[in-house]
Amino acid sequence: MGRIRRYLENGAIYFVTTNTYRRREIFRDVNACKFLLMCIGYHKYMLNFNLFGYTIIYDHLHLLIQPTSDKYNLSKIMQEIKGNFARKYNEWIKITPKNQKFRNRHLSADYKKEMNGKIYKPVWQERFYDVGMRDEKQILSCLEYIHWNAVKKNIVDHPKKYEFSSYHQYYGARREWVQLPVDSIF
Repeated sequence: MGRIRRYLENGAIYFVTTNTYRRREIFRDVNACKFLLMCIGYHKYMLNFNLFGYTIIYDHLHLLIQPTSDKYNLSKIMQEIKGNFARKYNEWIKITPKNQKFRNRHLSADYKKEMNGKIYKPVWQERFYDVGMRDEKQILSCLEYIHWNAVKKNIVDHPKKYEFSSYHQYYGARREWVQLPVDSIF
């Protein structure tokens, strides 16, 4: 059975979820989270899309995103973010000695070989899930879901205590690490 084609509408806002390969919890590592935020920020600038919300949970990522160019639709944006992060992440885990325990846990199996002979570790599941937003109420509901996801997953007891979320930009909570600017939703 073939894959269902995505229906992508120009200017639409999408709630996107993408999971790590085999739901590995690579984002327990703060440095991996910081690097993913930098990748998203870089591609936000280069591909010119609107980012209204995000959260990075141990084994997945949520985005509230709006492509603004015919040249870069949602699929292309996600391909660029996921591909760039995966390439750099694979380089990083191979050369960072202080991450030996982390590497041993996550690199014991599942290597794949590219056509050019390079060996790499899959980072993401191939597909991502997206839902097109129909109205303001649905957008706000998804944004709330994104911001409270770390609480739902029992990582923290309030979203203001979780660094890797856009909650801080909306509610002025203090932030310690990487700041990824979000666009104004209304």
